[in-house]
Amino acid sequence: MVNGMLDTTEGTLRRDLRIIGLVGSAHFFSHFFQLALPPLFPLIKETFGVPYVALGFVVSLMYASSGIGQTISGFLVDRFGAARVLVTGMCLFSGAIAAAGIAPTYWALLPIAVLAGLGNSVFHPADYSIFNASVDARRLGRAYGVHSICGNLGWTAAPVVVVALAAHSSWRTAST
Repeated sequence: MVNGMLDTTEGTLRRDLRIIGLVGSAHFFSHFFQLALPPLFPLIKETFGVPYVALGFVVSLMYASSGIGQTISGFLVDRFGAARVLVTGMCLFSGAIAAAGIAPTYWALLPIAVLAGLGNSVFHPADYSIFNASVDARRLGRAYGVHSICGNLGWTAAPVVVVALAAHSSWRTAST
């Protein structure tokens, strides 16, 4: 505080840390949901009576639709705003992964995987747009670093969490 006013540097730092934390958390969940189903493949394989290659196809569909959708997501971010697109993508992605837990057949997993990939496709275009527009240029490198670490932590946490949940309930419960 200087003469009863908030130091703008301190205010900018707090705002940047909040934005980096929120966007980093979103990226954590993006990567978490990417690996929510593969650790459960032995159980899913048994439930649906399909080979591992069929389950690999489910994940391939998700990643293909995510990759293709990233360009489209970039246009959506420019048109509707990064925050709105990010929240919509998070809802779509998490809803699709939850829907996988109640899928009645293997074939129902295929369109769910496409929806999951489209939900996942928003993260990088939206995250980077938010950082570039909102984080002080002096902290952008750190913001991207935290972003990357959070994604990697999501990949690390997902197998541990979903396998533990499946061990105490079922694969369906663990994915929802």
